[in-house]
Amino acid sequence: MEVIENLGFINAMPVRQNKQDFLIGVYSIENIFKFTKYTERLIVGYDEQEEPIYNQQIQRNIENSRVQKIADFLVNDPDATFPTNIVLHIPKEVIEEYSVDEDRVKVVLDKKVFKEIEKDGGDVYISIIDGQHRVRGIEVAISRLKNDIDTLIKTLRGSENKNLNDRLIYFQERLNDLLKIELVVTFFIDKTLEYQAMIFSTINRTQKRVSQSLVYSLFGLDTDDTPQKTALEIVLSLNGHSSSPFYKRIKLYGGSYSKNNTPPLSQATMVKSIVSLISENLRESENDRYKKRKDLLNRSPGSTKVLPFRNYYSNDKDSVISDILFFFFHEVRNTFSKKGISCWDFDKNNIPTNILHTTVGYQALLNILIEILKKEGVLSNLGYEKSKEIFYEKYLKEIRSLDITDTNKYSFNQRGKKYFELEMSLAIWPPISKKDDKRYLELEKLKNGL
Repeated sequence: MEVIENLGFINAMPVRQNKQDFLIGVYSIENIFKFTKYTERLIVGYDEQEEPIYNQQIQRNIENSRVQKIADFLVNDPDATFPTNIVLHIPKEVIEEYSVDEDRVKVVLDKKVFKEIEKDGGDVYISIIDGQHRVRGIEVAISRLKNDIDTLIKTLRGSENKNLNDRLIYFQERLNDLLKIELVVTFFIDKTLEYQAMIFSTINRTQKRVSQSLVYSLFGLDTDDTPQKTALEIVLSLNGHSSSPFYKRIKLYGGSYSKNNTPPLSQATMVKSIVSLISENLRESENDRYKKRKDLLNRSPGSTKVLPFRNYYSNDKDSVISDILFFFFHEVRNTFSKKGISCWDFDKNNIPTNILHTTVGYQALLNILIEILKKEGVLSNLGYEKSKEIFYEKYLKEIRSLDITDTNKYSFNQRGKKYFELEMSLAIWPPISKKDDKRYLELEKLKNGL
């Protein structure tokens, strides 16, 4: 099922659903780019000469961040696939012949379809109803690879740098694979703009968002070494160890829990929080999946984000990450205790009664942990011996006086989280001058309802 661009026709298979006809074919991206590509311009009709009329007010914009993520996916992952269809529209104005031969349909296209695609700013007659981000992402990935190849070839002239040469071979192989990548394509013929909009709306409205816990579980099945897999293994270990402060406290994907026995923290929340302390951001965490651990020793130029777990991951010290979380939260459990009963623990009904039982409470405490590690100046060489709870006790003893049972102040939402975090921070590291301390001023605003 190829587009034979020299002859100018499409060969596809007819499909009928609920009295509606469309065509399905499989084409390489190299062939697809010969008759369509991403464009912001929206065709709303054709004039008497069958030239397109564009809407001057509306453009079909796409999210550049989403495009870049798709391009990253394609450049970095040799196993990248797009199993779902892209959906295209062919107007009757560019169809010269439409014929059916048994189970195949032949659509002969006007040669201007192919000629205009080759021009900068040319008309795109076959428009993309759904799949613009994928098509544009592939286009960006191909362009990026071509630029990287040209740069490496120039750099390698007269040089025998093995690392750069290996990189060049990788980019050349990725480019060759991408140009040959095949996509399933659905064609609608001569539909109104309203009908095209209905198709797009239906496809996107009925899609169900994939559970992040499922995503992280699937990463756990990956045989490659990744921050996501490491984070998942740490979470499973913390949840399964009987002496862990997180024992049976994490809702695992696929687990069976009764209504009154649902753990407070989700697997996705925990994994994401650990990955966020290894990788610069969400996009970079996806790229880090394809890097060797040692490569993460390098940071992005100008990056100032505190990443306390990055060096441990880079140096194969996953156990230290686990120990830090284990001993810090173990000391949290000891800190908030009344009459020998820890406020960290749930009652028999497993119902949250204070902010320690919530996701926002966990996030606030994690931010304090980051500050402790930052203040100690041991982000790059914290050893196992400094992971013990005694290391954290000298900080957390300062917050023992906080009334953790005050749910009006420490409510189970973002406001309560901020209140909790600011009061902990001010207690551990008192301000030199209240009027100049941003934490104190921010807390005053919260108190006054601002």
